[in-house]
Amino acid sequence: MSEYQFLTEAIKKEMTYYSIPGCAIVVIDHGKSSSFQFGYSDVENKKEFTVDTISGIGSCSKSMTAFAAMRLAEKNILDLDAPVVSYVPSFALWNEEASKHVTIRDMLCHRTGLGGHDGTWPDNDITRVEFLARLKYMEPNEPFRKLAQYSNVMYIAVGGIMEAVTGKKWENIMAEEIFQPLGMNKTFCLMEEAVQQGNCAVPYWWNNGLHAVSRWNIDMAGPCGSVMSSAQDMAKWLMLHIGKGKKENLKLISEANFLDMHTAQIIMDYPHIKGGNSLGYGLGWRVMDYHGHIVQQHTGKIEGYSAFQFYLPEEECGAVFLQNIHAPDNPFIFTIQGLLLDHFLKRLPVDWLNIYTEKMEHAPEAMYHNLEFNCMPPVPMKVTKQSHELSAYIGTYKNKGYGIFTISLEKDRLWLHERAVLYRPMQHFSGDTFEVQQVKEDTDLYSLPLTFMLSYDKSQVVGFKLLMEPKVQAVEFEKIHGK
Repeated sequence: MSEYQFLTEAIKKEMTYYSIPGCAIVVIDHGKSSSFQFGYSDVENKKEFTVDTISGIGSCSKSMTAFAAMRLAEKNILDLDAPVVSYVPSFALWNEEASKHVTIRDMLCHRTGLGGHDGTWPDNDITRVEFLARLKYMEPNEPFRKLAQYSNVMYIAVGGIMEAVTGKKWENIMAEEIFQPLGMNKTFCLMEEAVQQGNCAVPYWWNNGLHAVSRWNIDMAGPCGSVMSSAQDMAKWLMLHIGKGKKENLKLISEANFLDMHTAQIIMDYPHIKGGNSLGYGLGWRVMDYHGHIVQQHTGKIEGYSAFQFYLPEEECGAVFLQNIHAPDNPFIFTIQGLLLDHFLKRLPVDWLNIYTEKMEHAPEAMYHNLEFNCMPPVPMKVTKQSHELSAYIGTYKNKGYGIFTISLEKDRLWLHERAVLYRPMQHFSGDTFEVQQVKEDTDLYSLPLTFMLSYDKSQVVGFKLLMEPKVQAVEFEKIHGK
C-alpha cells in the first residue's frame, strides 16, 4: 500500500464531487518529495494536468513579492521600516498621516487602512509606477494601522515602489531574486510568457456545468497575484522556506529577516481549516496554529485557477497544490491539508471528506457562486423614469483612482465597460439609477447601483456615482467624452 494512498483516494473523490478538471500536488517530508497529478489541464483535448503544467497561483504570488522586497532591503535598496516618502517623495495616500508614515511593512501586512478597491486593477494601459499616483484617490475605510484589511492594491503598490527605486520591472526583479537562484524555469510573471511555453492549463468555471473561460491578464497587477508556475517549481519555492531561506549552501535571506517574514505582524482572521486558529498575517504569509503546531500558509485564486502552499516549520513538512478551477477552492484545499497535517503530525485521522462535502453525489450549485454579491438597495415603492434618453448616458468617464470606464448603448440597453472588462449589463432601477450586473473586482462579481449625475440645469449628464467599494462612499466618475 502506498504511503499516500489515503491522500490520492481522497483527492479523486473530491475532484469528482467538485468537478475539478485537473490538479497537481507535491508533498515534501523532511527533504523527500512525492508528486501526484490528476485530471486534465485541457478537458476538451484530454491533455493531462501534470506536475509540469503551468497554472495560476494567484495570491501565493504575495509571498514572492514580499520575499523579493526583503532581498532588496538586505541590499540597502529598500527599507521596510522607513516611510515610503523618504525614498519615493511623490508617494501619497488619501490620508495625510498615512502618506507621511506608511512603510512597506505596513503595506505587506495589510494595515494601511485601505481595504478592497479591487476594481482599480488591473489596468494594463498604465505602468505599476503610474499606478502609485492613483493611490491618493482611493478612500480608506479604517484608520491607519488600526487593523488588518486584505489589500491587493497595496501589493501592487509595493511592486511599483520596487520598480521606482531600482529602475527595473517587477517581473525582472522576481526573476533575479527568486526564480533564477532557485532554478524555477517554469515560473512566469507575465501571462503571455506563460502561455507561449505551450503547457499552460486552461482555466475553468462551474456554472450549471464546467466551462472553459478566457485567461485574465492582470500583468500590471502582477505583484498581488499574476505569477504562473508548475507544482514542481512551487515545490522548489516551498523547500526554500522549509530550509529557512536557504537552498543547499546558498542563503537567499538572513535568518533574522526570514523569521521576521514568517512572524505575525498583525492580527488577521481568515478562512482556515477546522481545528486551526489564525495567529495573524506575516509578510506575504498567513500564520496559523494547528493543535499547538505553527503552520505557514497562503491560498491563491485568480480567474479559473487556484493554489495553496503550506508548511510546518518545526516538522520540515509541507505541500503545494495547483488546480484549474477557482471556486469553490477552500473545501478541497482544507480537506487535503487536513489529511496531510494529521499525517505529518501522526494524529488520529479525521474524516475530512465528510467535513468538507455534503452527503450527495455532487456539490450544490450555490457553492460555485459564493463570490457573487448583490449590493443593490431595496426597490423603491414608486419607481420613476430616467431623466434622459438612453443615448444621453453613453460616453467616456474618468476617476483619478479607477481610471477610464465607458458606457455604450447596444441592443437597446446600456453596458458598462470597466477598462478591459467589457459588457457589464445595466438595467434601469429608478430615476437616474441603474443596476450594473457582474461588476468584476478580483474574482468577485457584484450587482451595484450606478447613479448618473446631471448638470445644474439638468440638461446634461456630467458623470456618475458607482458603489465600487461598498465600505466607503460611492466613487464619482466625471464624463470626459460623449453627448
